[in-house]
Amino acid sequence: MKEIKTFAFDNSVVSGSQNFVNYTVTGDPGSVFSVVITNEDSNYYNFPENTTVSIEENISTPVGAFSSTPSKLSFQEIDKTGVYYGSIDLPSVTDNDLYSTIVYAESSFDTVFDKKLSSGLVYLPEQINQLVDTSLTFSLSSTGSDGTYNSYPSDVVASGVSTSVSKIFRNRSFSISWPVTLSSSQFVIAKQPTFGDFYISTTKDTLSAGSGTSLELKSIIGLSVGMVASGTGIASGATIVDIIPGYKDNNKSTSSDHVYVIPSSVSENIVTDSSGGTVILSDSSTFVADRTITFKGYGQDAIRSFTGAFVEIKNPKLVIDAVTTTTDAAVSNSTTIPLTSTNGIKAADTVIMSGIGIVGTPHVDAVSAGVNITASSAQTIENGQTVTFTGSSRSATITADVVIKTYGDQNLTITLELDNILTVG
Repeated sequence: MKEIKTFAFDNSVVSGSQNFVNYTVTGDPGSVFSVVITNEDSNYYNFPENTTVSIEENISTPVGAFSSTPSKLSFQEIDKTGVYYGSIDLPSVTDNDLYSTIVYAESSFDTVFDKKLSSGLVYLPEQINQLVDTSLTFSLSSTGSDGTYNSYPSDVVASGVSTSVSKIFRNRSFSISWPVTLSSSQFVIAKQPTFGDFYISTTKDTLSAGSGTSLELKSIIGLSVGMVASGTGIASGATIVDIIPGYKDNNKSTSSDHVYVIPSSVSENIVTDSSGGTVILSDSSTFVADRTITFKGYGQDAIRSFTGAFVEIKNPKLVIDAVTTTTDAAVSNSTTIPLTSTNGIKAADTVIMSGIGIVGTPHVDAVSAGVNITASSAQTIENGQTVTFTGSSRSATITADVVIKTYGDQNLTITLELDNILTVG
């Protein structure tokens, strides 16, 4: 009898956009096998190699596909090399899919499996998991002045292979340019943006009531030291200073030695450790059970800890536009400058006025909305003269260069906190 010795896929987890999965069958020359592949919907793979190509009859090789029509790769013979190479052409998917394979040793051709592979005439290899690609969404938000901004520019979305499929660096590069505007008020630059102004956000539910700095959560997955906590009862600006799997056992703990116990959970007769745990906050807070707490993690390390996404944000820059307007009356040696519009002009030492006839670098001491501004030094300017103000505005542009090395194992939104870089009002 001839033996089929091994059947192996190149990998058992593939990308949602991946087309081909190669497999290898080894065995004695002349051994014969057959294969059936189904997806999680019990549809059959069509095995394009079953089609006899004929140029004369305009018959070409079909693409790989799944349908309800039963199909089988039948009676494949291993040649004198002892190796058979095959390939499965998986279609792209929009949700995760799972493929099952049945390999038959054809006894009518005096073929059996090596006893180490299967004791019968059927072998079930490891299933193939096809996972949809992961998306990273780059977004803007303002916690304190959200309603003051006009509609934010569109998010920037990039998709790629999940790290559950491959951790190979992708090094995809692109640039972001976000214009932001106000319909009223004005903003000034608080500081130039850095990667530390970009955050990810997640929510966790509390397990128990209490007060202090020890917060028991039903899950600590994705949390990292340095995350900012917020919610009812949480001290303003409180951050995570430590993360401990499990919960404090008061019966086993002493004042100097705190003992934490990780509870177990049972699902489908499989016992696993609970994902719950305790976070230590920087500031004392008050907790109740089953309350949802929001955690924000800023910068590269928090993003990578959360999903495995490895992102670099380079050359972030904020530029606010100058405000250009005109005088609507002549000014003669006066600090009161009548203007056709004061939109975007703020009273501040850093807001500078310039233009033809303006002497020195006067700043704005006061603004009478829609009427005039008070300059820090007297000026003489003609009626209708163009005047420019720098340092405050109602419009700005944020730019950055992004490099995505890995996309992580789940979709993630990375948000730039506008309040960190622009002060409104």
